[in-house]
Amino acid sequence: MIKIGSFFEEYVEKIILVIVGLVCVWLLITRVILCPNKVEYGDGKYSPSEIDEKVHEEALRLRQKLNEPPENPEPYKSKLSEYVALLNSSISNIDVTLWPHVPYVVDASRAGSGGEYRLPRIGDVNDVAVEHIRAVAYVPTLAVTAESPYDKAANEPNDIDLVTVEAKFDIEGLYERFKNCFVDDVDEQWSDPCLAKPIFAAVHLQRQELGKDGNWSDWQDVPRSKIDHYGKLFEIIEDASSLPAGRLKVWKLQFDDPQLQIDLLQPEAYQIASAYEEWYPPVIHRKFLEMQRKEKVEERRKVRADEQKSNERSDSRRSRRAGSGTGIGTGGRSRGTSDGFGGGDGIYGGGFGGQDTRRRGSRTGTGSGTGSGRRRSSDDGYGSGQGLSTSRRTRGGRSRGGLEPGGIEDYTMSGLPGDRLTRRGPSMNDVFDEFDNIRLTWRTDLEKMREPLVLWAHDDTVELRKSYRYRIRLGVFNPVAGTNQLSAQDISRKNEVVLWSEFSDVTETVEIPERLYFFAKHILEAANVVTVQVSKYVMGYWHSEDFKVSRGEIIGGLVETEIERPQTSRRDPRSRGFVDPRMGMGGMGPVTSPEDQAVNPDTINYSTGAVMVDAVAVNDWSGDKNLSTRRYYDMLYSFDGVDIEHMPVRTAYWAKDLQKWYGAIRLLEKEPREPLKAFGSTGRRQRTGGAEFEDYGDDYYGEEMMMEDMGRY
Repeated sequence: MIKIGSFFEEYVEKIILVIVGLVCVWLLITRVILCPNKVEYGDGKYSPSEIDEKVHEEALRLRQKLNEPPENPEPYKSKLSEYVALLNSSISNIDVTLWPHVPYVVDASRAGSGGEYRLPRIGDVNDVAVEHIRAVAYVPTLAVTAESPYDKAANEPNDIDLVTVEAKFDIEGLYERFKNCFVDDVDEQWSDPCLAKPIFAAVHLQRQELGKDGNWSDWQDVPRSKIDHYGKLFEIIEDASSLPAGRLKVWKLQFDDPQLQIDLLQPEAYQIASAYEEWYPPVIHRKFLEMQRKEKVEERRKVRADEQKSNERSDSRRSRRAGSGTGIGTGGRSRGTSDGFGGGDGIYGGGFGGQDTRRRGSRTGTGSGTGSGRRRSSDDGYGSGQGLSTSRRTRGGRSRGGLEPGGIEDYTMSGLPGDRLTRRGPSMNDVFDEFDNIRLTWRTDLEKMREPLVLWAHDDTVELRKSYRYRIRLGVFNPVAGTNQLSAQDISRKNEVVLWSEFSDVTETVEIPERLYFFAKHILEAANVVTVQVSKYVMGYWHSEDFKVSRGEIIGGLVETEIERPQTSRRDPRSRGFVDPRMGMGGMGPVTSPEDQAVNPDTINYSTGAVMVDAVAVNDWSGDKNLSTRRYYDMLYSFDGVDIEHMPVRTAYWAKDLQKWYGAIRLLEKEPREPLKAFGSTGRRQRTGGAEFEDYGDDYYGEEMMMEDMGRY
């Protein structure tokens, strides 16, 4: 017994620890790994996180199934006769004389009214903005329908002119006014929270067209865009007395779908194929263009800076080779060049790769500096100037930040303990984030929105060489339309199906420029032959060709292009699977990608439809105060053979508007031509059918870009 007791006394702590460990393992397995908090759903049991994923998957599957056409629907057979037979049978079996009728009291003051509701005021649509986008987009070749939406319909890249009108609306005030009219300011027995939920019915866009006489036309309704698959669903009959029974209730049920409300208020735009263009609402699109312009300027600045630094490094290496051997220094401070190698008085002050490596000793040097001065590394990791360097250099001579200070994006990391990634300037991610902040998603609860609702509408029916201006308003379903539940002051409006807001202010004028211009540049007076440059916008880029035109000849024509296209091998991933059939399955010859061929077509039709009538000499006066004579030629031309128009020959005599377009086209022609983007490969984050990209914040995107930049070197 004494041995047993001493054994327990010696090992009791270990025994307890073993028992506690077993209990902990049991709890871990039964309560954590094998979670008991599971619910039965369908054919299995799921944890709280798993059940959410399961329900979300089934919801997505159901939405996809709703968009598909029915499989072998059964033909409809009328059941009216069976219903009438059952109704007659049920009535004939009831003895209505068995029980007396229960009397009830009718309030004469409310007889025939059923309520005393006031119609709420919808409010104003403010901060209207408009923007015109010209680019290559994927245009449907067949009609877009509910069975064949835009992302599934056949399409092809083509040039479009798209106008988007944006506005803001106080949605928080709308919910408050609906609540006051249908819940708070009525008797308790008539309080109805279901009526207090506003359901948006329409976004009404109108435009005016500027006539040739300088006057604006009447306001015209703008139809929904050609990629809108809802079709006639958004065509609302606004008189309740003209509706069939129950039609308004069906509309309200259909429009109460969150996705339909999103597509109504913020319809999707065309998928842009142009490499340098993206669609955004007008205000954000202007910021996008400005940021893109700054990035281009920054790229050019960096290229020039890199070339300058490369030249300086080459000069420094040549000077080192020329001064190699033994030389006598002059002491003192050394000032490094921009590549990190000292250049003052034959002494190479310390430093390579941005680290201060000073040497003290004799004043004799053989390529490595002997001065006692200090130097500071430059932005690219090489020493430059005076002072102590704190940056660290990575492979290839680039500083860890990777981008020049003061640029569009300046991410720096000093490498010291406690330092973190910081961002010093605006970037394109700011544009993405601003768009995400105003965009509605399936997670958005309109009732809880405190910021103004941003809505927009598209106009893809604009015509070239015309000017427009727009206004927009918002409509909400009248929840008591067609009933007698309105108060005496609003009873006259009982048949209004849609309650409209006020129209917004009129937008600024939008001019839709031509896609084809011609310019009379030179004349051969003896032969009366005019050299005319015809410029045409094709697949996102401007192309120009010179034509020598005589009397009676058509200006322009079909031209085969001679543009050198970048070649890619058959197995080059940039060719995106394009295989030249002439090469065979084992071919490795160069081919041209379809995307590049689209922006550089083999032939371009420069036909203008104009015929040159003649070129006549003109003598007139020019100048504001000091008039001077001038002599030039005027090219006469006609499109229809009746009306004759004229254009001066030579740039100096053109109108300012023509000179502006000539200069703009010359600049735009110099842009590098990039292949088209594939459908759905937009640069901005997309709103997908139920799930969307998570927003990880600025630090995430900054760090991601910095790591990509570091990986290049």
